[in-house]
Amino acid sequence: RKLKLPCDDFHGVHTNERHSFPSTALSSSPLDDFLGNIFGKDTKDGNEMKLIDEKSNNESSDEEMSLSSFQQELVKRQEETNTSTETSTLTNEDDEQEAEFGGYDLRDMMYYKYGECFDVEFQRVDVGVPSVYLNIMPFRLGGRTFRHETEHDYLCHLQAVVEILIKYNQLDYVLVQLTETKKKPRAGTSPLIAVPLRLDLTPEQVDKILG
Repeated sequence: RKLKLPCDDFHGVHTNERHSFPSTALSSSPLDDFLGNIFGKDTKDGNEMKLIDEKSNNESSDEEMSLSSFQQELVKRQEETNTSTETSTLTNEDDEQEAEFGGYDLRDMMYYKYGECFDVEFQRVDVGVPSVYLNIMPFRLGGRTFRHETEHDYLCHLQAVVEILIKYNQLDYVLVQLTETKKKPRAGTSPLIAVPLRLDLTPEQVDKILG
């Protein structure tokens, strides 16, 4: 005999009957929504992080390329600067040395060689090929026949002479002759004895200096 259980009468439904549930009964619960939001947020955050990582990688790559390009340009400019500096140094080395030489230095050279500060003047010679000499005259600073009234005037004259020699690239050539010559200016003779220092000039340059 089949026993009737109390639950068989519950809502008038037998236990051996299959119940059908409307589809609305399968809707998500608040817990499902909560869990779904959590996992969905993780997925969204993961996608966002992936995009951020890709963007960071792209930016890092761009920064590396930019840094590499900058370093290459910097090295290139440094090499150009070094080359320009070396060329300028070689080209202007003699000019800088000559520019440091002035009227005071010419006076000192004559004093160390002769023990006197002699006057100098340019002289043109037209025998054969026209030429110019810088003569060291036998007129000393402080002498009665010295044409410059003051030492300042004398130094200004020497400075002008040095500038002309530098302009025509003759300073070194003249100073070598002054150092090597054995001659000495002599006064009280007829004619006066001067020490000629020849300039190596073209006829056109001779005309410009002493036309």
